[in-house]
Amino acid sequence: MKIALYLYGSIIIFEGVFLLFSEYFTFITIKFALGIALLIGAILAFFTAFTRKRKHVQFAYHALHALAMLVNGIAILLFVNTMETLSYLTAFLLLFYAISEIAFCNWLFNLKNEVKSKILVVRVLLGLSVGIATAVLMNFYTVNFSIVLRGFGILFTIIGFNILLYEPIMKTKTSNEP
Repeated sequence: MKIALYLYGSIIIFEGVFLLFSEYFTFITIKFALGIALLIGAILAFFTAFTRKRKHVQFAYHALHALAMLVNGIAILLFVNTMETLSYLTAFLLLFYAISEIAFCNWLFNLKNEVKSKILVVRVLLGLSVGIATAVLMNFYTVNFSIVLRGFGILFTIIGFNILLYEPIMKTKTSNEP
């Protein structure tokens, strides 16, 4: 069901837009909005991953992201008491996304299926960009948390649009299993 995928992408975009304007909110508001949005996004990502009759590689990818978002959302809601901890956990999620995006593309290259290479290149570049941008942003957390959160907001927005513009990568099915 594609509606879950679109809602999942929209929640990620919401997180990004919210973080772009986070300087106007209190820490508690940011913490709860981000934590709850991650939990809702995780549920939608799980739904996206497991509502398919065939478990293709790309849906295992959504399940991994859902698990990471679930753990991150719970950690933010239960354990975050400072803006510094919030930025570390958010950076960890973004770095996980970057690494998993690149690993996912590598995984697809190793399959016996025909793969749309230009989409893979875009996704590898997206993963590299998110990883590098996250590392650069974390150098600013001691200077200004607002810059870091706005940067994270931009990254979440880009990731959300990537999910919304999701296009099947594999041209053929990986199996005939029900």
